[in-house]
Amino acid sequence: MLEELVRGVCPEGGLHRQKAELRASAKVILAQMGRPALLLHSEKIRDILRTSSVWNTSRFVLAFAPTISEPDLLPVNFQERSIFCLKRVNLHYEPVAIHSREDLTLGPLGILEPNSKRPFPLGKIDLILVPGLAFDPMGGRLGRGGGHYDRILSRPDCVGKTIGVCYAAQLVGRVPREKHDLPVKALLTEKGLAEIIPLTSRCFEKGSNKSTSYAERSN
Repeated sequence: MLEELVRGVCPEGGLHRQKAELRASAKVILAQMGRPALLLHSEKIRDILRTSSVWNTSRFVLAFAPTISEPDLLPVNFQERSIFCLKRVNLHYEPVAIHSREDLTLGPLGILEPNSKRPFPLGKIDLILVPGLAFDPMGGRLGRGGGHYDRILSRPDCVGKTIGVCYAAQLVGRVPREKHDLPVKALLTEKGLAEIIPLTSRCFEKGSNKSTSYAERSN
């Protein structure tokens, strides 16, 4: 269980080991889910996002080109709004526009990136969809270890709403967090869209736009 790896408080020196163990367990869980289940959950996540108010009020969206185990949230119709993905430009990752899936090519890290090298101002992005291997109810995120999103989210011009995207099986009680690990503002899984707000008053937006508590969603 992922939760078993994040119980208790870990000394500073043990955070890296704890993160590595959690990453390994998350990858095992994704592999055990199987491709058909991942595709089904991915479709549900995409439907929930498309009916949410935050999607429908966002003009510029920083999405991500999914790996085989990540939810695929790239739109079918790229005319709905402006879509961007991260690309390494002059030693830094920046938003770059894509107009179709054909605008993506395999980058140096084995992840799809935009073909273009023309960056778009991060400060104009309204919505940032953030992938991860694990998330917790406070918005804590465990990435793949490269630190690319940590650097993006820590920039002063990163003002868009951040939504962590994963499958419900990737949610844990607490993600080990270091000073540079910034939380997201909401969580999106196949169960719904949950706002990250203080403790007991977490809002939850389902596909029907009905709100319930985070605790009710988890049961």
